[in-house]
Amino acid sequence: MKILLDDGLQLNQATGIGSYAKYLGQALEDLPDTAVTRENFTPKKKRSLSRLSYLRYLNSAAYRKWLEGFDVVHYANYALPRRHPKKTLIAVTVHDLTAFSHPETLPRAYAAYNRLMVRRAMTRADMIFTVSNAMRTEIIARFPKAKDKVVGVYPGHYTAAVGDTTPAIYENEALTGLEKRKFFLYMGTIEKRKNVAELVAAYNLLQKTCPTAKDFALVLAGRHGFGADEVIKSVLNAPDTADIRMPGFVSNADRKKLLGEATALIFPSLYEGFGSPQTEAMAAGLPLILSDIPTNREVSGVYGSYYPLGDESALAALLRKAVEGKLKADPTAARDHLARFDWQRSAAEIRAAYEAMLQATLRKK
Repeated sequence: MKILLDDGLQLNQATGIGSYAKYLGQALEDLPDTAVTRENFTPKKKRSLSRLSYLRYLNSAAYRKWLEGFDVVHYANYALPRRHPKKTLIAVTVHDLTAFSHPETLPRAYAAYNRLMVRRAMTRADMIFTVSNAMRTEIIARFPKAKDKVVGVYPGHYTAAVGDTTPAIYENEALTGLEKRKFFLYMGTIEKRKNVAELVAAYNLLQKTCPTAKDFALVLAGRHGFGADEVIKSVLNAPDTADIRMPGFVSNADRKKLLGEATALIFPSLYEGFGSPQTEAMAAGLPLILSDIPTNREVSGVYGSYYPLGDESALAALLRKAVEGKLKADPTAARDHLARFDWQRSAAEIRAAYEAMLQATLRKK
């Protein structure tokens, strides 16, 4: 089977979707009788212009002709061309419906673009993959006509940032001296949907109400996205005892060290399709504090400690529990949960779905 895997410009931007495309491609390549080609479109430097040039490329006659050499084209970031060869099956992964359910957390133009591309995917793709059961249910509820082609397949968990040994010092200058401190960790884009401002507010509240919390720093590791200014404002208003680090995107070495040394990982998202930092925390044996939303419950189950969205006091109470050493990770729960998230299994399930669709297409002829 010949497969073209398109990451939708995400791999070069170091996003979760880029990692999904990378790991899925590697796992598919390990399967017998499977040849994977990665889309290598080179974007322009400015991000908005890159997207426009990418869409022009997807809809060009030369690109459409190239697709004739593949059995399946899988778009890992929901954007697909208006037309494609009839003999080539089109698969797409829709990771979430943020632009429909939480459009206020995205730039207005991007939300409109996202809705357009997702609607196109729902009508023109032969297969629509989702990354959680909660997401599959949401997609079917919003797009009932697509029900028969929506397939839920969990991604695997990422292992590159977890290991037995960690570097002695951090590479990122913003983390200098953190080796001597206890700290809470957030990993992900600093943006509205991730609800990082609520975490900072809860941490600031903890600093004001818990004397021993002054020993704990807060690390917000991730590139800045839409709404990062609100988080920065919260950081600037932090008490004198607070130590909040914003190193931006961190290397795998620093990521490994952060996961290995943090007191707990905090995942306060308003909305998620999956949320891979949860599984990274499990793999590292790190206590996990999460917002109580359906996907977080589905992914982390009894491993996580949950607080109601919007309740800064409840989040601060869980942080205090961690400060007091009363929040512990459960190795058995971590092992059981991580067993569900395996890239080899994901690739096998996705390839089986490709094969079933190819066979169904042949029977129709």
